[in-house]
Amino acid sequence: MIDELNEIFTAFDDIMEFNDCDRIKTIGDAYLAVGGMTEKSKNHAYKIVRAATQMIEYLKKRNQTSPISWTIRVGIHSGSLVGGVVGVKKYIYDVFGDTVNTASRMETNSEEMKINISDVTYQLVKNDFTFIERETTEIKGKDLMKMWFVVTNSID
Repeated sequence: MIDELNEIFTAFDDIMEFNDCDRIKTIGDAYLAVGGMTEKSKNHAYKIVRAATQMIEYLKKRNQTSPISWTIRVGIHSGSLVGGVVGVKKYIYDVFGDTVNTASRMETNSEEMKINISDVTYQLVKNDFTFIERETTEIKGKDLMKMWFVVTNSID
């Protein structure tokens, strides 16, 4: 399993680098990344959504020939956050704030091989991708939220 995750996360790292985004950390099979944090960018939301679509397309293609199939759920939200090094021994760079929590809720409310984005992110990228509008949903700790699925290319 470690070899599988290493191969996939290495590909994801390459996708992040290509899109000027940054991996923050992995936790088990979870992958946390941000766009527009280390380098200010007016199109940070576009870059992270594009990276997410490329991650899904990578897995779809890989799953066609790999003996083990992997799926992911992606959640994206845009907003301010705080980042910094935590700890003294085995320190780690981490990100904090409501934006991170909301992105996590977007992932929880996503579906396999889909990218679920908040309305905040949708407003930033609505002219750049195709979307499926979702019903306004009660989100834990957030009240009602409007969400959208990003339409990705399908490899069938």
